[in-house]
Amino acid sequence: MNAFVEGVRDILPAELRKRRAIYQTIREVFEANAYREVITPTLESLELYAGIEGLVDKSEMFKVVDDRGQILVLRPDLTMPIARLAASRFQDSPRPLKFSYLSSAFQSKNSQSLSLKEKTQAGVELIGSDSLESDLEMILLLIKTMQKVGVEEPLVDIGHADLINEIFADLKIAETEKKELRQLLAAKNKVGIKNYIKDIEVTEDAAEVLLRLPSLFGAPKKVVKELEKMPLSTETKDALKTLEKLFNKLEEFEALKYITFDPMLISRHGYYTGLIFKGYAKGYSNLLASGGRYDNLTEKFGVEEPAVGFALEIENLLDYLNRTENFSEDLEKRFLISYQQDKDFKLASELAEDLRNAGFVTEVYNGADSKYLDFQQVDFVINLEADNLELKQYGGASAKIERNQKEALEYLILNKIEEWE
Repeated sequence: MNAFVEGVRDILPAELRKRRAIYQTIREVFEANAYREVITPTLESLELYAGIEGLVDKSEMFKVVDDRGQILVLRPDLTMPIARLAASRFQDSPRPLKFSYLSSAFQSKNSQSLSLKEKTQAGVELIGSDSLESDLEMILLLIKTMQKVGVEEPLVDIGHADLINEIFADLKIAETEKKELRQLLAAKNKVGIKNYIKDIEVTEDAAEVLLRLPSLFGAPKKVVKELEKMPLSTETKDALKTLEKLFNKLEEFEALKYITFDPMLISRHGYYTGLIFKGYAKGYSNLLASGGRYDNLTEKFGVEEPAVGFALEIENLLDYLNRTENFSEDLEKRFLISYQQDKDFKLASELAEDLRNAGFVTEVYNGADSKYLDFQQVDFVINLEADNLELKQYGGASAKIERNQKEALEYLILNKIEEWE
């Protein structure tokens, strides 16, 4: 029997310790910025995700049927449940709402988190504000969060949903032609674009714009200047001005060095209405975060209001940190206590409890060999002998402490460890 399911995985103790340390860091950043954590149900109604363009195809959702015949799905996305929560449970609450989450999402096909069917995301949503400052807050918070978890050189690639829509409107491209063109432009496929526009009706100006767009990405202000020289409408240039204001603000915060601008940046989520951004680390190709503005999403629940947010891809982030070893875990020291005489079991247990109360991980176990100590990641071994306590730094120094100072044993142990360090 094959008991393994492709696309899911066990999380073992060493990785879980690292995850918990990263989770704690992320939560501390979010909470310090006034984003309160919520947990939404793992099971949601299929109707919640119905009719949302570009969200997740129904064929990619995991579906179950409850005892009343209602079709439910394992949540494929974490933004939709937050939008539902805001429009229902917090309908009368003052705006803006600031929520954070750290949960799993499920998709049968997932290109963003190492092809896993179950992915972990940590993110924030700011609902009820359409200000430029809200967009700025999202970008700065993403940069700060990535830095806190060990991304030394974060990169945030910025685009704008309205910009590409306005450019297509300017060029008067038929709806049937837009989807493939978007993909070719996003892939910077100049040859593909050149061949494609031979078979569709576009003006010379439109052809010029389409052929130049794949080369326009990189330093934000430089790209903006190049776009302003192109034969684009007033509406398109207005969208550019909005982005330019954001770039100026980022420059004020000395954050523009982390930013690139890609006018053709697209997201697989079709609900974005304005700012779009993706987070990366220099030298690492997988996506670490994605986000943007989705001002029309809550309309599905009868309450139309602006919103912006982002989600970190935890599996990709862990993969990056494992490769770079940039994240330093503040791990608790781990002790193992053994004893030689049965009567010392009580003393061993009491000493173990004292060390636990002092913030250390401690177990009492006789007969541990080196394999066991390695597996349990033990730092210090304490052996209760007849007259002494032997303290060993696993793989290092050792010392003897007299047992007649029972009340001071914990102090003497910790004092000796401090000397070694």
